[in-house]
Amino acid sequence: MTILIENALMLDGKRADTLIEENRIAAINPKQKDRSDVVIDATKKAIVPGLFNMHTHAAMILLKGYADDYELHEWLTQHIFPMEAKLKPKHVYYGTLLACAEMIHSGTTCFNDMYFFEEEIAKAVERAGMRAVVSKALTTQSYNRAEAKKAIKKLSDFERVLPALGPHAIYTTDKETLCDVKELASELDVLIHFHLSETKKEVEDCLKEHGKRPAEYLKEIGFLSNRVINAHCVWLNEREIKIVAESGAKMVSCPTSNLKLASGIAPLTEIVDAGIATMLGTDGSASNNSLNMFETIKLASLLQKYKQWDATALPAEQAFELATINAAKALNLKAGVIKEGFLADLCLIDLTHISMVPCYNLISNIVFSAEPACVDTVICNGRILMENRVIGWEADIKEKAMQVAEELLSE
Repeated sequence: MTILIENALMLDGKRADTLIEENRIAAINPKQKDRSDVVIDATKKAIVPGLFNMHTHAAMILLKGYADDYELHEWLTQHIFPMEAKLKPKHVYYGTLLACAEMIHSGTTCFNDMYFFEEEIAKAVERAGMRAVVSKALTTQSYNRAEAKKAIKKLSDFERVLPALGPHAIYTTDKETLCDVKELASELDVLIHFHLSETKKEVEDCLKEHGKRPAEYLKEIGFLSNRVINAHCVWLNEREIKIVAESGAKMVSCPTSNLKLASGIAPLTEIVDAGIATMLGTDGSASNNSLNMFETIKLASLLQKYKQWDATALPAEQAFELATINAAKALNLKAGVIKEGFLADLCLIDLTHISMVPCYNLISNIVFSAEPACVDTVICNGRILMENRVIGWEADIKEKAMQVAEELLSE
């Protein structure tokens, strides 16, 4: 299938035609245009890379608003964990699909997910047409090496799914589990998705138990490597940032969730300056209440300006890269930019939407002004997932997700 997007505004401020063949961007300003299967007039639109949501628990959208305004430890142990114990495969499947619809509406084409019933997540990703990194949330109690290997093999059969291992955190997985996960990830050549230094309590408990801060402890046991994607990293100190940088491990900041749970503000500019591969994520909808990456990018920039008392900190272009090219590189995907030969994962922004008028600088508008309603069309892997803000399967999934959410609550 070929798609021709005509006369779209590019990030550099110029207009161009973009030709998509199969799942790749075949040409910018192609010489031959008359053989395209689909032609999109983008005269009033901008073309930008699809966004990456690099830390979330998609199916937690079923718990959106279920337990708000609690401290994180109480929120997890008294509200979320007990509800998650009741989850069944259908809850995760329909919850993930509902989350996919919300992410598509806000221009996201790829997400990094850690949750339960990982094969159901992959099935939902396949139906939605998105791209995802999928890992099962593992604890010392739930981890089984043979089952983990089997799960990775099953996930590898899905076209747009990158399988990963998901040890939850240092307070739910012990040294032996983390070391075995690291060995298994190396053996299977997959990534590791992990929560690191999300709260002050996590740091204090680690100091009491191990006599070291979390990153220091992980260095001591040999867990950190370039395979590890660490979510949050709110409480890393200068020494720990250096440890993470030297290990080659990656980092994802989740500013909205961290604010809502009063976890703190990550030292994002210091992490970026240290050369750590840095990205952004929403976290799950139960601790964020949306999967809106526009909000995430804006907050990431604004919080660093506030934290540093410096209006030039984390400028728009750099913040935008955290949600696009940085994530693509971390996943070793040829994506994250509109360029010939790269994956056709992109979205069209409606320049007539009130949030985009006027448009002196496209990237600044996207980072500081845009909202999901600005997204007109989303394409992933060369396939149109949403056009004119319509997702064909959305209505049915919203109804089904509401049904399973009500069932979950009644149980």
